Formats: sequence, structure tokens, C-alpha cells
Amino acid sequence: MKNWNVQLRGTIYIDSLFLLNLVMDLYLLLLTAKILGKTTTYLRIFAGSAVGAGGYCLVLCLPGIPYIFRTVFGMIPIGALMIKTACRTKGMRELFYALGILFTLSFVTGGFILFLRGQSRMLTEYGDSFTALSGMGFAVCAAGKKWIEAHRRKRRNYFCKVSFSGDEGPVEVNALIDTGNGLTEPVSRKPVAILDEESWKELKMWMRPEKYKLIPYHSIGKKRGLLEGYEIDTMKVKGNETEKQYDKVIVAIFKGKLSAKGSYQMILPPELAI
Repeated sequence: MKNWNVQLRGTIYIDSLFLLNLVMDLYLLLLTAKILGKTTTYLRIFAGSAVGAGGYCLVLCLPGIPYIFRTVFGMIPIGALMIKTACRTKGMRELFYALGILFTLSFVTGGFILFLRGQSRMLTEYGDSFTALSGMGFAVCAAGKKWIEAHRRKRRNYFCKVSFSGDEGPVEVNALIDTGNGLTEPVSRKPVAILDEESWKELKMWMRPEKYKLIPYHSIGKKRGLLEGYEIDTMKVKGNETEKQYDKVIVAIFKGKLSAKGSYQMILPPELAI
């Protein structure tokens, strides 16, 4: 009985591989920059894509190294160089965050392309062509871009700017619009906004006896409590395109930070929103 050793060989065309990776990296970097909120140019995006495509072809051609090691240990520095070229990130933390986004997008895009190929006989048969892969990559990029923009519009609807007259001029803070905030002042039944104590340091002009309020509240983990607050004559709430002014607004003092990351200093009830 004879032993047959069969070796399968394939031909890789570096120019086609470079062009395909260039196009796909363009899509990935465009989405990465969009998520990061980075202002970049198409020239920098193209340069970053060229770095990625060239680096991938170079890593693929390295002899004597298993493919998995070439991919993992080669693409991390290449991906970092792509990000630095296209998005100009600052610091290692932002760079690694951007790398995570880039690799996640790459994984999702690859999975979505496989999904699309399985939905059509034509794509199943011709899905490995440059035109088909580029087209499917473009579809993923367009859908991802629309999702990011819709998510940002939704997020903007939950945040706004609020300004008061302070001790040394106008004081402006970021506010979260909380639809679940039903806090009211017991006598007037007016809705109550909540401001962290750090911001109150610039609003001592309103901390007068005749403006003083005590507001009872209920929260998870604490059945009941009292918040100190004051009535402020005028408060302006600013959105992206509109601005509203509210008079005789009751604002409670929160002992501590409302946002651990400092992204907002105030919680607004929906009655005091735009």
C-alpha cells in the first residue's frame, strides 16, 4: 500500500491583496475616526489605509513564522501605525482605545460580509471577487456611519447646557435630562433640578434664607432623605438649535459628584428641558 502525500498550493497575488486591503482599511478607518470624533482628512485616511495594506502584505510574506503569530503580533503595531497616521491620537490610552475600535469593526465587518454571502447564490459564487468584497464593505461602512450618526443624535437629545447668573458672571454647566426624575418641591409642587455641590461654589449669591428650600426625596438603598435647595430667579437651557429661559427655578444641592467621569454637573427633569 502506498502512502500518498498531497500538498495543496495556492497562488496569492500581492497586488490584488494590497488593493483589497487598501479599500477595506479605508472603510474601517473612516468608521473608527467617526466613532472617535476625530477631525481628519481623506488624505490621512488614505495614507493610514496604505500603511495597513502594505503592512499586511509584508507580514504575510514573512518566512518561517506561523500565520497566527504573524497576524496577531504583526497587525497590532501595524494597526497602531494606521491609527496614528489617520487619526493622530494622543497618548497610549486613546491609542489602545482606538485600536480596540478598529479591530472590533474589522471583526464585525468580516462577520457581516460572511452573512451577506450566505444570503445570495450569486454572492456565494462570486463573493471572493474584488468588486463583490468592496461592495459589501461599502454597504457595511454606509450602514455603520448611519448608525453612529443616529446614536449621536439620540445622545445629544439627552444632554444640554444650562447657565445661571453667578457670583462673578454667568455660570454654565452640562446637564443630563432625566425623564425619570420626578423630584418636586412639596409646597409649590414645582419640578426640581439637581446640581452638584462643586458648581454651587460659584452660586453663593442665591444661597439666601428667603430662597432656601427643603426637598424630600426617595431613592434606591435609602428610603427617604432631604435635599437642601434654593430658588434661582432665571435659568437658561441651551440645546443645539434652541434656547429656553425658565424663571423661579428650584435647584437642589447634591453632596458629591453626579457623574463619576464629570461629563455632567446637573440633572434636569423633563419639565425644565428644551
